[in-house]
Amino acid sequence: MNAERPQAGLLQAAPLAGRRIVVAPNEIAGVSSRLARAMAATGAEVRCFFGRDHPFHTPLPDGPGLRRWFRRAIGWASRARDAGGPGAAAGSLVAGVCKLLGCLRAWAWADTLVMVGGRGFFGGGAEYALARALGRRVVHVFVGTASRPRIMAGDARSILREDGVDEGRLRRLIERTRRQRRRVAAISRQAWLVVENPLCGHFHSRPFLNWFKLGLPLDVAALEAEPRITDRTPPRQPGRVRVLHGPSRPAIKGTETIRAVVRRLEAEGLPIEYREVTGVPHGQMLHEIAECDLVIDQLWSDTPMAGFAAEASALGKPVIVGGLGWDELRRWLRPEEFPPTIAIHPDRLEAVVRELVPDAERRREAGRRAREFLLQRWSPGAFAERWARVLRGEAPEDWWVRPEEIGHVHGMGLSAEEVRRIAQAAAPALDLEALGWREPPRWWARWRELARA
Repeated sequence: MNAERPQAGLLQAAPLAGRRIVVAPNEIAGVSSRLARAMAATGAEVRCFFGRDHPFHTPLPDGPGLRRWFRRAIGWASRARDAGGPGAAAGSLVAGVCKLLGCLRAWAWADTLVMVGGRGFFGGGAEYALARALGRRVVHVFVGTASRPRIMAGDARSILREDGVDEGRLRRLIERTRRQRRRVAAISRQAWLVVENPLCGHFHSRPFLNWFKLGLPLDVAALEAEPRITDRTPPRQPGRVRVLHGPSRPAIKGTETIRAVVRRLEAEGLPIEYREVTGVPHGQMLHEIAECDLVIDQLWSDTPMAGFAAEASALGKPVIVGGLGWDELRRWLRPEEFPPTIAIHPDRLEAVVRELVPDAERRREAGRRAREFLLQRWSPGAFAERWARVLRGEAPEDWWVRPEEIGHVHGMGLSAEEVRRIAQAAAPALDLEALGWREPPRWWARWRELARA
């Protein structure tokens, strides 16, 4: 798929004209709908088969016929299975039939299938091999949790106890990690192309396309025009800088530590008005962003501009994103490609907030740079032009990541100390053979070093 880098030129008006693309099987954090809208706006005919919507994002309108019933039936089936009892079996049957019909319809109509998340309609590997045999291109877009090694994910902290680890949960974590490796490797082998975050791509079996080279297409004007819910946000406190934190899952976003930092700074006399909002409608969150002066996204991220940070940036707000992998990510990106949020080491959060609260001009400039990045590099048109190059087989060499060269070991949602303790507990039960490698990848040695620390 690689080719010599072509000469740069003007964006085409409709770079995806003539393409028939299906986006499926679910909406995840607004990613699926944004991909679909960007491709449709630049010439492609796009159909979506979403079994469920993301609770914090505005859904796409229902399509006609099967696509409408796919969403509704999968939603009912999921609720029936969750409720248990006699309805669970019926729910599973309905879900299976709907997925089969959606899969067959997608294969019959589309030339390219863009599957977002951790699996296809059913699983991935065998499904994609059959699609390929039918002459269909399958592009699998992994999103965070689906491929990030479970031993490096925030939920892995559940094995930790004050005096050691929960052995039962550790065994389940190890088994889930092995299954995840097999599933991701199978998708990697059988998909025509995989798009992935370099900080999450440890388990792939062949090179994948760097997510940040394509970007997350965000229509800034459309976001600004979305309706707002304004009657649930308290009025501003005069003379204070409103700091917004909107965690979807406080435990893995570092919310407790963020609160403690804010309390210490307030005790120093900094004029902070801390606003924490969780689980609210999208329209309210947009208004909360518009009314704040500074956003703290999360403390231990592996994405400098994920959905919430991107929306805050689109509205011109400075966003602090903590993480332990920024130096590793910069290995895979040119300086101008790195999303210009305020990406920091978690230990610097207190110092950075202390600097930004009294400096309104610095905050405005940080917000302006991030918004300009979205308008230029991550606009739907710029994204579609890059996407068209990929579909033509013209992705430049530096857009690709070899999984064996990944060195990130701190995952997402975990402090450095938690990562070390999990590695100490899990390393004795994991080996290269069990994970399907003949030669150790770069991250393996670093992770084993943590286990010995």
